Amino acid sequence: MDERNEYWKTMYEELELQMKDMMSMTLELIEGNGIEKQKIIENVTKENNMLREELEKSKVAQKENIKLNKEIRRLKLLEHKINVTYAGKFTLKYLELKSSIKEQIKK
Repeated sequence: MDERNEYWKTMYEELELQMKDMMSMTLELIEGNGIEKQKIIENVTKENNMLREELEKSKVAQKENIKLNKEIRRLKLLEHKINVTYAGKFTLKYLELKSSIKEQIKK
């Protein structure tokens, strides 16, 4: 009977040691995953912040683009008015004549 009890006691101790080893390995894996997850979270956070900054820059650029498009439209309308109206045509002819006179004087 003592031999059987000794055998089972030894088996139990070995099993207990194996369980401790498995628990320590599991704990190491969990801690390792925690560090890896933390790194992933930091990288995602950095990327998210960069994307937010780019979005803000894009919004500012879009507003500036809208302003510039309005200014271009206004100038195109002004150019059209000058090219279409008699006063505008007269002004263009006058400026053309003036520049040709200046060229003639320089020569």
